[in-house]
Amino acid sequence: MAFINPCHRGLAYGDGHIQGDGQLGQVVRVAGDDLFTVNTDPGLRSFGILITNYASGEMPGIYCDGGVYETDVFEGTISAGDDLVVSANGRLTNGGGSNDQVIAQAVSVSGGILKFRLLI
Repeated sequence: MAFINPCHRGLAYGDGHIQGDGQLGQVVRVAGDDLFTVNTDPGLRSFGILITNYASGEMPGIYCDGGVYETDVFEGTISAGDDLVVSANGRLTNGGGSNDQVIAQAVSVSGGILKFRLLI
């Protein structure tokens, strides 16, 4: 079962609605006035990470403003200290190209659990 666990968190709730469906652990960006969407482009500025699954039009809970988190929702092979960016599926993955926005840093990866420091 997928999860994201806040160890030390920042939280935004009631700041807008989500455009399209979003799944727990996906990274979101601002899409318009009080409107968020799943970010699938590492070159675009991200806002935070979804707390749970949301249907289009719902008011999402979003972890943002830094903090340390644990999750099993990520892609690729990540090592402690890696810079993390958003993947084409809207999940955390290890750093990519020079234009990619680094949104987190891996603290540890053990047993399929990623602990990371959120930078956004």
